[in-house]
This record gives sequence, structure tokens and C-alpha cells, in this order.
Amino acid sequence: MRILLAHNKLYYPAYGGGDKSNRLLMEALAARGHQCRVLCRLGSSEPGERERLLTELNSRGVAVLDAGSETVRFFLNGVEVLVVIQPRMLPLRLSSEIAAFDPDVVLTSTDDPALLLLETALKSSRAHVVYLARTTLDLPFGPDCAFPSAAKTDLLRQADGIVGVSRYVANYLSRWGGLDAVHVPISLLEPGPYPELGRFDNEFVTMVNPCAVKGIAIFLALADAMPQVRFAAVPTWGTNQEDAAALRARPNVELLPPTDNVDALFARTRVLLVPSLWAEARSRIIPEAMLRGVPVLASNIGGIPEAMLGVDYLLPVRPIERY
Repeated sequence: MRILLAHNKLYYPAYGGGDKSNRLLMEALAARGHQCRVLCRLGSSEPGERERLLTELNSRGVAVLDAGSETVRFFLNGVEVLVVIQPRMLPLRLSSEIAAFDPDVVLTSTDDPALLLLETALKSSRAHVVYLARTTLDLPFGPDCAFPSAAKTDLLRQADGIVGVSRYVANYLSRWGGLDAVHVPISLLEPGPYPELGRFDNEFVTMVNPCAVKGIAIFLALADAMPQVRFAAVPTWGTNQEDAAALRARPNVELLPPTDNVDALFARTRVLLVPSLWAEARSRIIPEAMLRGVPVLASNIGGIPEAMLGVDYLLPVRPIERY
């Protein structure tokens, strides 16, 4: 089959769990013989972002096929990737790619909360449109969502299929949206073997993406209560300037740069904290850590218990009630 992923973020390199999961899913489909293409955008609209992407791809040994003023095109692990430089052009470019590539299936996901790409994909006369639900926050209905919308919910009902990343998400789609959703394992892990990195003498108690919804308040309180313990914070998409300032104000908290090399991070981690206050769909960093022998303390909320795979270290938290 010809499969097109419409991804309203940067596809590679990227640090978000959903972005990494979408990439591994497309690479797995390509490995099974499907012809796979991705349409995505730059990570930001800041000046020089295109040049930074090209430099990063070159440093990783990724051959760029075309680097024009409007798009960058490259192949990665059997998948053709087209990066649109101007985010506002993404829906129009998606229409062009559907016409040129003639996909059998178009995948969209919750990285596109406004559902602009889903709306565009649904105009295809031939392709089956499948929506990948990787979070409840960006769905347009139910108690976990940030921005409810009846019109966007109706758009989701037009999709040919909806897949939840966890049983929690699939049940949420059914209960609160009346949508016929299934759960299949779309949060793939990189193939092993995995190094055994857990050590009692590793440097840090670590949290990735410290921000309000991910439970930075709990992380900061722990750092204050345990001044003899070294903590590490890895700011990514959710960490704002106020969060970063609060982290820097703690002498026992070290800020580490974002990385998509989880082995390098876990090699320095004694315990991983996932103290989320929102209903996580299924945090991929949890099984990534446990596969490498790093223990995880996580919130008993949303799809996190599924990610913990029966491990007991689930902690009660007071979840966010509204946005």
C-alpha cells in the first residue's frame, strides 16, 4: 500500500513521544514493504530554522534529496519525508501530495489539534483516512480536552478509522465522543537488545518535559525536600520560561539538553519521575526506561498504568480538572 502520514510537527529529529512513535510506526510499515511518505513542517518558524534542520540532518548522516526554499526532502529508514518550511502552507501542500502520491491510506493524528490536516485529507476521493489518537488533551470533546468543539467532533466522525494509543484513549473516544475506536499498539519501541543502564550510583533523579501538566510542581517540591539528592530536568515542548527559572533556582537541579538518544539519558538516571497531572494517553518514556533497567515512579492517571505494565510504582495525584 501507499501510506501518507500528515504530521503537523517536525518529524525528525524530534523529542516528543508522539512524534517518535509516529516515526517508528512509519518505519515499521516501510519495513513490511509499504511505500511510505511523510508530510510535516519545521519545528518552529524562527529565523534560521531551515538551516538548523539541514545542519542537524547532515550531522546525523541523513542525505537530503532536495533543499528548496519551500520544502526539504529526505529519506530516512525507507520513508520519504517532505518538510514544509511555512507551516501555513501545510494543508495546501497536503492536497498536492495526495494528488501526486495517490495514497491508499492517509494517517493524521492528535499532533494537529485544529484538525486542519484531517479536514484536508477527508476531501480525498479515494484514500482511507485513519486518525491516530495519541492524547486526550487535543481531542475536541470530553473532560480531558482543552478546547471542546462540536464541529471538530463531527470531522472525526467522518474518518474511516480511529485508533487509540491505549485502551484508556480508545475507551475515552467511545464514551465521550461516541466514536468507534480501537486500540492497537501504535506506540512502537525501537528494536532491542536494550542496554542494562540502571545503577544505584547513577547521577540523577530525572524528569523529562517539566511543565505544569507534567507535574513540575511535584518535581520541584521533591527537589526542595531532598536537597542531598541530585535531580535532572530535561526541558522540551511544554517547559516555559517560568518553569526554567524555577528549575535553575534549585541548586540540586541540573538542566540537561533535550535528546532523542534515550540511552544517553538513562545511563545517568537513577530513577525516572513521571508525575503527570493530566490524563496521559500512554507515556512511551516509561517502557523505554524500564526496558533498560531504570525504575519509574509515575502517576496513577489516564493510560499510565498501561504503560507501567503491572509494575506497582503508581502514585496518587490530584489531576487537572479543567483547562
